[in-house]
Amino acid sequence: MAAQGTAEIVLIYFAGTFGMIVLAGAIFFFFITYQKRMLRKELEINRIKAEQQEEILRNAILAQEKERKRISQDLHDEVGAMLSVVKLNISRFERKAENASSKELAVETKAYLDDVITQVRRISRALMPPSLEKLGLDFAISELVNWVNKTGQLKIDYWKNGTPVRFNPKKELAVFRIVQELLNNAIKHARASVITIKTRYSSGGIAVSVCDNGVGFDLEQMTRTGLGLRNLESRTQILGARIKMKSKPGKGTSAVMFIYSLS
Repeated sequence: MAAQGTAEIVLIYFAGTFGMIVLAGAIFFFFITYQKRMLRKELEINRIKAEQQEEILRNAILAQEKERKRISQDLHDEVGAMLSVVKLNISRFERKAENASSKELAVETKAYLDDVITQVRRISRALMPPSLEKLGLDFAISELVNWVNKTGQLKIDYWKNGTPVRFNPKKELAVFRIVQELLNNAIKHARASVITIKTRYSSGGIAVSVCDNGVGFDLEQMTRTGLGLRNLESRTQILGARIKMKSKPGKGTSAVMFIYSLS
């Protein structure tokens, strides 16, 4: 009887131990499954948030481009026309002026007005360059480079490799805006004297680089705090492109963008 009792105790012990192991395994399996489910849910939420943010940014950029186009047309059509009328009236005043001082004032005013008209045209082209829509990215970049070089503030070299091609107009505009932003940064903040822009066209897409000999910056710090860099990254993501930037204080800045899909 004692032996039988001992056997029952041992059996109960092993059965209990086995039950505890099974229960622990079940709890562990449930915990892992729950964690995986929560992780998938979190990833799905992050994906939806990222898509929503991308959609919001895309709509914001589209609205911005629409407004730029409207302002550009207003500057060209309305403001430009009004300035031309003012210039015509000043010319009439100049012809009718009875003394030298009045004529001189008219001549000076026309000269100032010519500068204003030039600036209005420059701003209008910068907001929405007509050459981009009509002649494509390569011509628009060349025109932008020529406009900046005419100011004499710095020197910009533009090199292209391969045969320029037309592609999706929205993507052409997006690439041009990124080049424009990089160029503006180099002029305003980098205090560069020489900027080099290169484009390489191939069957696999387009590569665009903008390099300057300016003061450079701490890329890691600027990535955390600089809104401009985040905007560039957002634009390239929407474009389906990739951008690499290199910069060090005193070493200038280089940015290379790769656009794989042109459709």
